Amino acid sequence: MTTMDGRTKIVAAQIAGDFTLPANPQQKLVFIAGGIGITPFRSMLKYLLDTQERRDIVLFYVNRTASEIVYVDVLQAAQAQLGVKVYPIVTDTTAVPRNWPGLVGRLNEQVIHATVPDYRERTYYLSGPPGMVRASEEMLRHMHVRPNQIKKDFFPGLT
Repeated sequence: MTTMDGRTKIVAAQIAGDFTLPANPQQKLVFIAGGIGITPFRSMLKYLLDTQERRDIVLFYVNRTASEIVYVDVLQAAQAQLGVKVYPIVTDTTAVPRNWPGLVGRLNEQVIHATVPDYRERTYYLSGPPGMVRASEEMLRHMHVRPNQIKKDFFPGLT
């Protein structure tokens, strides 16, 4: 908004919410991102890279096709420099690239069991389209993950 004297006035608010890294760096984490829901995780990983803080993180990054994957530079750096385990997943089984290094199909209980044996000890962060977040939460509850171990962030309007 511009004032009468030609100056620009900016209105700001504090950062709020609980979709942030836990204070305890020993807390084991699982990030589940759907599409552009990777954005808050990119921010968290970039912070950890900038501070060289290692945390026990497993990231599942679900997209319809491999061409939709973004922030590859940050994901690769987090893997190489911090030991973050990154599992890209494509759900369109008809469009899997040759030599695809990731997973194919939907994220499900079997994938979690196979890749995260200590899954009940972890805090889960879910971010993406509402339907994906709800389905992931339901899957985790079916696996007896406690509700207080699940944090959610939605990106409404995105598919």
